Amino acid sequence: MASRASSERPLTSNAMKEIRKLRAGENLFAWLMMALSLFVLIQAYLISGFSSISSAGMFPMVAAAIMVVAMALILVNNRKLAKPDADGLKDELRRAAKQVLPKIFLVYTGIIIGYMILIQPLHFLPSSFAFLLVSMIYLKGSTVIKSLIISTLTLACIYIVFQYFFRVVLP
Repeated sequence: MASRASSERPLTSNAMKEIRKLRAGENLFAWLMMALSLFVLIQAYLISGFSSISSAGMFPMVAAAIMVVAMALILVNNRKLAKPDADGLKDELRRAAKQVLPKIFLVYTGIIIGYMILIQPLHFLPSSFAFLLVSMIYLKGSTVIKSLIISTLTLACIYIVFQYFFRVVLP
């Protein structure tokens, strides 16, 4: 048994010893998350304070306290990491935006916002059909004909399920 343990590979490797660098915008995001965590903690406290362990605000306070502690640990650990390769704050924010907000994300967010705007005047079925069709074509999931068929069948199934099984009137 001892000979087997000594022949196994070590638990550490050179890859594990490499020092990780902060990504562009990582520290700013961590501080924003800390601010959000503190806000959530304050809002949770305002629900019912520390009136009792079974009060309505206790679970949200515990969850928010865990968030605050976790963010504090992350911020402390970030101080030990090498800074990102950026020429000042403006360059770091530009690099962070490029990494976090690629073109496909921004365009698809626009498609979702368009769907949310169109659902009121066009109602559920036409706006959902347009959303599904545009989404599949933009994300290159299929051809236009295939997207038309899939969108039609999907909405037919949704309509049947909600209209006849759940008896819910779609907007």
